[in-house]
Amino acid sequence: MSVRRVAALAAVLGALAGLVAGSLVGPGREPVTLAEQVIPPTTARPARPDPAFAAGAASAPRLAPLLAGTDGRVDLGALLRAPLSELRTSVLTALRHRSEGGWLYARALARQCSALEMVEMREHLAPAAFQPAIDLNQPGAQRALTLRDQLMAGCSQLQPDELLEAMNVPPGAADPLIAVMDQPARPGSAEARERLAAILARPDPLMLAELGPNLLARDGEALVFDGRRIDGEERQLLEGAALLLPCSLGLACDGQDEAVWGPCLVDGLCGTTTREDAVMATVNAGEHPERRAAVLAWVERLRTAVVARDVDRFLKPPA
Repeated sequence: MSVRRVAALAAVLGALAGLVAGSLVGPGREPVTLAEQVIPPTTARPARPDPAFAAGAASAPRLAPLLAGTDGRVDLGALLRAPLSELRTSVLTALRHRSEGGWLYARALARQCSALEMVEMREHLAPAAFQPAIDLNQPGAQRALTLRDQLMAGCSQLQPDELLEAMNVPPGAADPLIAVMDQPARPGSAEARERLAAILARPDPLMLAELGPNLLARDGEALVFDGRRIDGEERQLLEGAALLLPCSLGLACDGQDEAVWGPCLVDGLCGTTTREDAVMATVNAGEHPERRAAVLAWVERLRTAVVARDVDRFLKPPA
């Protein structure tokens, strides 16, 4: 299994989706954040808001059909599928729906801009570190650079106070998804069970993406599912499945997903077109097809347990 590829994917997910960077990183290797590696932006942020983007006026009509859920609730997931060049509209729309979980989405969107800003500052200190070997003739590389440019354009519209509002969620904020994620719970306690039950009561795909493998209980270095310890290579396959679980529940995991195009800019790994491809690359499924089947089987087991709201399957059994 390629530790380098695993590190790249885990880093992108950790920096931009809030996952634990390094959850798939091999022992003895420090996790790397996307903010340390992505090619930096060159577009300067305007000093004043562009009136054309005030309150998302320019893009709101195009987003409106996407956001209209069949049950009358806003479709927050549509904001993750919206063009990156319209990021400010997406962030402000999410903030207007913070009581429905929109703050979690606004924070995830804004983190992309924060990562790019950090890269811009670091470039002046070590410009040579921001030159990954990328074959620009690859279609994947061209797509990645196009998406990066779109993200830069979208981030340039966000004002500093808007970015801070989206990123800095205060304790006790009125966002049900963040509230349940931040609920303190000692492993194995009744509170831990209640927290997990609350997560499964509304298994939001982005929330599950931020939790990643941390949705599962731990027993030392092993993960626990269905009452047994999962360690070694099988644990790595299960961790990969945990990254794909949100995709099976509706999260957009196509070419616009940072887990797909981010590693291209980070490490020159430009051959993937979906998050599934990216995860399979980390477990070296190309050379070991049985690993692909194993990961997908784990995804289905996790999805079935989530849909059934089966809390017990995720908890460490009593000693």
